[in-house]
Amino acid sequence: MFDSIDISSSIINFESFELGQLGSAFLYGGSVLLIGMATVFAVLCLLWLCLAIFKLCFHTIPERKAKKKKVAPVVQVAPKVVEVKKPDDGEIIAVIAAAIAMAESEDSGMKFRVVSFKRI
Repeated sequence: MFDSIDISSSIINFESFELGQLGSAFLYGGSVLLIGMATVFAVLCLLWLCLAIFKLCFHTIPERKAKKKKVAPVVQVAPKVVEVKKPDDGEIIAVIAAAIAMAESEDSGMKFRVVSFKRI
């Protein structure tokens, strides 16, 4: 199928170039290309086969464990009622007034800076 080619010497002798030598060089290059592509494809198929086997072996283990476990009855607990304190209206008014003062101070050149924030 494949002719044995002596690779110790150069494929094309540029001193006495003939068209037949170019054809043999392309034939050799094409055969190397096909063998390389077939090798890579074969290795990828082997990797795919290994991953498929791993999936069969290890993917079903959690499903088996889930079937073996007995489901405990779920007890519903009433949520605790927490009383929420409403924020002081004076604080909200102060924040709104500060925002208005800051918006107005941008035009007049007066600088306004918020020093601290208090989360409610």
